Amino acid sequence: MNLTPGAARTPRAAAFPRAAAVSFAAGLLMGAVYWALDILSPAPPLLGLTGLLGIVAGERAARAARDRWRRPVPAVRDQGPDSEKGSPS
Repeated sequence: MNLTPGAARTPRAAAFPRAAAVSFAAGLLMGAVYWALDILSPAPPLLGLTGLLGIVAGERAARAARDRWRRPVPAVRDQGPDSEKGSPS
């Protein structure tokens, strides 16, 4: 039994904390730039977060639709006259 933290993580799950940290750092940098230039954010925070939520929801919906579209159709078993002989009536 492997008890090391993060041993069972998938590569995608392992990369998430790093991507989140980079995203947060970029947001802090842009906030500092806006502050230094003494300008306001182009959108109120609630409106901006709502837009980000829409982006994430759209990305997930598109990915789910793509995966569903690519999924192979399961094969149907042949149900000829011989297939009913072994079943009780």
